[in-house]
Amino acid sequence: MSSPILQVNNVIKDFTVGGGFGKPENFRALQGISFDIHAGKTLALVGESGCGKSTCARLMTKVYPATEGEILFNGRNINEITSRKEILEYRGKVQMVFQDPFGSLNPTHTIEHHLTRPLKIHKQIKHASELPKRLAELLNMVELAPDTLKKFPHELSGGQRQRVNLARALAVGAQVILADEPTSMLDVSIRLGVLNLMQRMKKDLGIGFLYITHDLATAHYIAEETAVMYKGQIVEWGDTQSILSNPQHPYTKLLISAVPDPDLPFGKLVQSEPNYSNDADLIRQRCSTIQTETEQVGHNHFVKQWDSAA
Repeated sequence: MSSPILQVNNVIKDFTVGGGFGKPENFRALQGISFDIHAGKTLALVGESGCGKSTCARLMTKVYPATEGEILFNGRNINEITSRKEILEYRGKVQMVFQDPFGSLNPTHTIEHHLTRPLKIHKQIKHASELPKRLAELLNMVELAPDTLKKFPHELSGGQRQRVNLARALAVGAQVILADEPTSMLDVSIRLGVLNLMQRMKKDLGIGFLYITHDLATAHYIAEETAVMYKGQIVEWGDTQSILSNPQHPYTKLLISAVPDPDLPFGKLVQSEPNYSNDADLIRQRCSTIQTETEQVGHNHFVKQWDSAA
């Protein structure tokens, strides 16, 4: 496999909480996180709300600095990227797509404005005469009609707005897209279209994706590799198919147990599966312990030792 575009190596992130009239306390949001993102591949970062998934993305976009560890972009530590020009270039290569497709678009501006502005800021066109052709190319890439340019965000569906956000990432020459729950606010009927678009962007443009989600079903559809995260640590990672078909960590099993089997009637499903909900709190409590030892259980399948969580 080729060298990764982005590497997150043993990253720790601490935040200071409290203060004022109270005593400030240190909160460790990330506990030695490591993963790689490759060109033309998707890594799904899966876990429940508050486990640290979005914090990972914010560190990768230089919103926060890491407390310990390193993040490498094409082999270079992003802490060395300090000048305004370099930061602008880096953020053009590593783009974020957010959960709310409407909240990330200014309702007072047309779609043409939203796509033109990043092209100019990141100097992706040399002359204004190139603009119409480039805008047409971007719309074609994300399968939107040409008349979309003259519309305002409120005139588009959620799926169309998310396609605009993906077009905006393409406009600045993104090599990596950090997609934070990009389909969770979309109607189920249009999620597949956005996921298929992301698949084509991987295949045709070689873009690497970090797909942040709590939904194992969509992770299974789009990601070659999956990392399962709980309370700031990655507890199981590797080939998506291997993790879903042969989960090893108790927390991974708990997540999978929450996904219904569409081929099995609900009544029979309840009878055939252990009632994980009865033990969910106990499993979460035991999985909170920081684990340092790793075991390889397959060709590309790793799990943190879970003796205290078993």
